[in-house]
Amino acid sequence: MKKTLLYTALLLMGSQFTSAQTDDTVSIGAGYTNETWYSLENGVQGTATAADWDLSFDLTGFGTSIRVNNGFGTTLYAYPNGDINDWASVDTAGLSTWNPVYNSESSWFVGALDQNVNTNDPWDVGWGVYDQNTHVISGDSIFIIKLMDQSYRKLRIDDMTSGTYNFTFANLDGTNEVQGAVTKSDYTDKLFGYYSIQNETALDYEPVTLDQWDLYFGKYTGFVPTAYNVTGILAGPTTQVVQVDGVTDVAAFNDWGSQTFTDDISTIGSDWKEFEFASMSYVIADDVVYFAKTAAGTIWKIVPTEFGGSADGNFIFTKEKMSTVSLDENGIQKAEVLVYPNPATNNVSIILNNLSAQNAKVQIVGTDGKLMFSKEYVGASNFEVKNISVDSFETGVYIVNIVSGNESMTQKLVIK
Repeated sequence: MKKTLLYTALLLMGSQFTSAQTDDTVSIGAGYTNETWYSLENGVQGTATAADWDLSFDLTGFGTSIRVNNGFGTTLYAYPNGDINDWASVDTAGLSTWNPVYNSESSWFVGALDQNVNTNDPWDVGWGVYDQNTHVISGDSIFIIKLMDQSYRKLRIDDMTSGTYNFTFANLDGTNEVQGAVTKSDYTDKLFGYYSIQNETALDYEPVTLDQWDLYFGKYTGFVPTAYNVTGILAGPTTQVVQVDGVTDVAAFNDWGSQTFTDDISTIGSDWKEFEFASMSYVIADDVVYFAKTAAGTIWKIVPTEFGGSADGNFIFTKEKMSTVSLDENGIQKAEVLVYPNPATNNVSIILNNLSAQNAKVQIVGTDGKLMFSKEYVGASNFEVKNISVDSFETGVYIVNIVSGNESMTQKLVIK
């Protein structure tokens, strides 16, 4: 493994192993009626009734994405017979032949309304066009939206001005026209602002702030390869995940250091389970491991073990904290340590970074307390790699202790 790659891996990792494997269950209820936001560190942070909303609006500073509640049957069509100027004369003849548009399953920030983008216009956002002079996005499109109760509305986004989405919806014949609005500043530290067309009201729907959750459990539209509603696990916008397939010993596999993490939110997704008609139950993949890196830099190992289906909506899995970043009292990242590879066989590399002192004492101790290795290293306090032979170690679990100045860090090491 090249030093540059190891250093890249180090930046994804932290300094301290702090927890054993634990079992956990997240439920979205019978019939999958809820959506749940989950913290790997602190468990379930909030749950909300999934059928309460129809549209969600990107709250990020320059965000323009608008999503629909695909998972619960809300379906969107881009009107093919005219633009926003044809609002009064919308004709839905042939609607059954139109192709619906969906939210992306790989990004929170590509919604169904964004899919109508004009690729020849760099300022087109899908539902409107940005004006560089006024900084207003003016709507240029009409959409037809099918709600959960199977009724239809025509919909246009009039504009987004000073952080407020203004939009209009009405029955297809133009009756019951309603003006709605969602203002970004009304929803501090949330991912989306929401709106219920059914109830004609804006919603502060998410029960959590962005810093409180890492994973989302619920229904969404996946593509297998065509659009299909699935129930699964999506990563939060500040969480990165990697999937490792073909693992022969899932319980012992801890080699997250050589993996490449991705921002694809559906990396865990729904395909770790498969419904078996013979037993009328879900079969869980037994050779797949996921590693998640949170916004704080902590690495977690996640292994799904059971799924209750629509009977109870239970996701059952094991999780284990593999590494965490050491922070000082001001929240500033301190020393970083990586033990690689892990599990190891013949040799192991101890990678040190951001040490507070020019020296570091490294010890490897067995679970029985026996000291297997001890050495003090002296060198630069920036990136350092120390190679240690472990070929004489018996198979088992060991603890690596590192002391540098006033910092003390530990990592679990598995010898195979």
